[in-house]
Amino acid sequence: MQATKFISKVLNDGHLLLPKEISGNVGKMFEVFLVPIEETNVYDYAEMMAKEKGFQTLSEKDIETIIHRSRAIK
Repeated sequence: MQATKFISKVLNDGHLLLPKEISGNVGKMFEVFLVPIEETNVYDYAEMMAKEKGFQTLSEKDIETIIHRSRAIK
């Protein structure tokens, strides 16, 4: 079994926006956990960790890139 983690949002019609790799599995059953996130909290936490670990030269854009790469978001 392989787990896939991604960030999504609820669309106007109530459906979740799925990554291309997942949306092709029409009819397949998945167990879903919905955990609300606050985007600013993710960036604030990453910035705090960067400072704590001595990466003060990282910009907000650098942190955003790291977060997106870690979650396979383009």
